[in-house]
Order: sequence, then structure tokens, then C-alpha cells
Amino acid sequence: MVNPRQVAGTSLFRSAIFLSARLRTWIPLSAACRSIIWVLGLAVFLVAAGSVALAQNDFTLSTTQLQPPQVEPGEASSAAIDLQPVGGAGTPVALTCAVTSTQTTQFLPACVVSPTTATPSATPSLTVNTQLASAAGLYTITVTGTSGSFTHSASLNLNVVPVTADYTMAVTKSIDPTSVAPGNGAQATITITPIGNYSGHEITLSCLGVTPVVAASPVCSFNPQPVAVNANSAPTSVLTVTTFGPATGGVGQLRHVRIFYALWLVIPGLALLGASGKRRRNILGLLLLTALAGGVLLMPACGSGQSTGTTAPNGNDTPTGSYTFTLTAVDETGAAPSNTTTDKATVTLTVTAP
Repeated sequence: MVNPRQVAGTSLFRSAIFLSARLRTWIPLSAACRSIIWVLGLAVFLVAAGSVALAQNDFTLSTTQLQPPQVEPGEASSAAIDLQPVGGAGTPVALTCAVTSTQTTQFLPACVVSPTTATPSATPSLTVNTQLASAAGLYTITVTGTSGSFTHSASLNLNVVPVTADYTMAVTKSIDPTSVAPGNGAQATITITPIGNYSGHEITLSCLGVTPVVAASPVCSFNPQPVAVNANSAPTSVLTVTTFGPATGGVGQLRHVRIFYALWLVIPGLALLGASGKRRRNILGLLLLTALAGGVLLMPACGSGQSTGTTAPNGNDTPTGSYTFTLTAVDETGAAPSNTTTDKATVTLTVTAP
């Protein structure tokens, strides 16, 4: 690649020699005078050549505005850097950035230029990352480019605004089990996370709705309810989804257990067969008392054997299928979670045939 500085210097040097030769014929000067004029002319041409060559290394640097122009602590903003050559082909430009503030803070945002070296024409990017502990206020971001003896810079402003006191709600432990038979239930964990200086509030949780809506739809409950939120804490509440129908392991099992234990009543009867006289009368009385006690014990076992599952008000069991609950919350001021406006918190439970 031809160096423009060498080309310009060579051309001007040849011009200086040609002019010096012409001076000998145009102006009748002594050798000393001609030497002085030749040296001065050469110096002028060299300075001009250097200026022409160096101009081709110059560049311009500008930036777009940061987007977004204001952020909350912990958020980021970005801008584009525009590099353009001056007077010809560009040469590589080294880029740096720095963040300053008029306020005293040790948690300054951090800036990053990518790439750190670019040749005009080019559009590197600038990213400014704030910290969660960055104080609210105005910050100045200065981008500097250096190429040879040329240095140019541009400044941008970023406004960090205070965090709005708020809270979020999320399902942090999925519902377990994911499927149940009618009459059984499942649980999930809901976490409330305060934002900023949100503290000293009570959050009331609820199920906004269930899909689909059928007779004997599952119902939900929360424990604790409401949830107390204090600074630097993320309290939880257990969501319980209950279905309607016969629960497993009800009175039917208990009936068989009691019948098993009642079988021991046969033993006194067998003993009675081998007894005689007064001893038989005593055993007969004992058997009578035992039979009376056994009858009391067996009364529950003589029932129909239906389970003790929860029964819906209409007497139906929860139909099989998948049910999705949409969760919501509200504090004592009526404020809802900030993250559920567009991203709803949901849990899904599948009810299977028993």
C-alpha cells in the first residue's frame, strides 16, 4: 500500500530541486544566496508536505443520544459512536470511555465501547451499565478517540432516577403433584419480592380465576394470608389447590381394620366351648360384656364404606381435565404487583380419573 506521506514528500522534494535549478538562470545570485533560498524553500515544502500527509490521519467523532436517556439503578443504556475520516483514507482509532458525576458516589455506572479500536468509517457501540447501588442523579459519559497525534471526544448525559417502591409476585416452586384424582390436592409456593424501599405492607393473595369454569371446579387457598413484607425480605406463601371427590384412604380402609381387630371376639367363644359349671357362667358373663363392647366397635364398620373426601356444594366431583389458576395480589393501598400487568402468574393442576 502506497503511503500518502511518502508520495507527497517525494513530489515536493523534486519540486524544490527543480525550482533551485531555475533560480540559477532566472536570478543572478551568488552561490551562498542560492543555497540559503534553496534551504528555505525546501523547509517550506517539507512543512506543507507533512501537513498534507498528517491531514489524512485526522478523523471526526460523534455519538447519538443514549437510549433510554434515563434509567433506574441496575438498568442499562446504549448509544452509537460515529467515526469518519478527514482528507482521505482513515487510520485505526483507539476508543475509550469514562463516567463522571458531580455528586459523591462510589457506585458509578460502568461504560463499555465495542470494539475498542475501529477504522473510520465505522460505528462502534457504547453501553452504560448502572449498578443497583448507583445513586440517582445525572452522570456524564465521555467517549475519547485517539489516532496518532489526533484526539477527539464527545460527551453524553445519563439520568439515573430513583427506584419506584413496588413489589413483584412469582411462583417460585411449581405445583406438586402436577396431577391428582378428585378429592385430593396439590401445593405451590408463591414469593413476594419488594422493590426499592417497599416495606411495612401486607399483601393479600387471591386466585383471580380458574379456567375452565365447571361445576365443582377446584378451589385455592393461601397460608399465610395476608403476607407481611418488610425491607430486605422476600416472604413466601403456600398455595393449596383442592379438588372435590372421594379422597384415597377414607373410612373404607378403617372399616377393614376394625373388622380385623374384632375377630379376636371369637376366641372367648371358643374358650366357652371347653368350660363347665360355675366357670362357664363366669366366662359367659365375660363374653356378654365383650360382645357388647365389640358391637360398639363394629358399628362404624357396618356403614356403606364411602370415603371422607371433600364434597362440592352441588354434590358433584371435580371433572377430569387441566385447570389453570390466574393469581393476583393487592396491598392495603390497592397496589397490584408490578410484574403481573403483562406477565400473569399462573399454576396448572391436572385432575385424572380415580
